[in-house]
Formats: sequence, C-alpha cells, structure tokens
Amino acid sequence: MFKALRFGVIAAIFSLFISAPVTAGDNGVASLLHTLRGEKAMVCMVGHFHHGKSPRAYPSRQQAYKAAVHHWVTFTVAEYGSDWGNYKRASHRSANCEKASRTTWTCKIQARPCRKGLSVARR
Repeated sequence: MFKALRFGVIAAIFSLFISAPVTAGDNGVASLLHTLRGEKAMVCMVGHFHHGKSPRAYPSRQQAYKAAVHHWVTFTVAEYGSDWGNYKRASHRSANCEKASRTTWTCKIQARPCRKGLSVARR
C-alpha cells in the first residue's frame, strides 16, 4: 500500500516537472512556485527576492561584495538552475556593505532572480 502511494506521489511530482517548459539551465521550479513577468528582454520572478551575504569579514569592501554575490549565485543556481543564477541580470539589486572592524568588511545583498528570454511559462 505504502509503496503504491509513494510511487504515485513521485510520479505526480515528476509529471509537474516535465510539463513545465524548461531549458537546460532551468529546472522548471521557478515557473511552478512563483509568478513570472517579462521585464525588458528578461523573465523575472515577481516579489521573490534571494539574499546573499559574505560568509565572513574580508579585508576590502570589494572582496566582501564579491563573496556575497557568490553566495547569492550559488543558492539561486541550486534552487532554480543556471539560467536564473546571473546576479548582473537580476532585478532590484541592492547591497549593504559595512565595516565589521577597522580593517574588515561584510556585505549583504538581495535581488529578484531573472533569466534571459521573453517567454513566460504559465503555471
């Protein structure tokens, strides 16, 4: 009984993934979970921000910012695929970098993930 139920649940989840139009760098999760909107020549998530932060203090603001962007990109790619993980392409980017000490910096960033393209997948 439980094996049949488990198989049915797995089959239902799998069918959701194969029914959404995806590319090699897009796992389809974004179009299943979020409202998407065309913005300029991109498709962006509406009202859904991802955050990144530098994992530790760095000697320069630039290094801390770069580490925060790397954190944002890594998380976004893991969740939605590489098409969504370009911070330069993201919408509503913001950064807050501050001195952690006299000689070190930390940064926190946020942005709405976007991908190239004009096609908005429907849920």
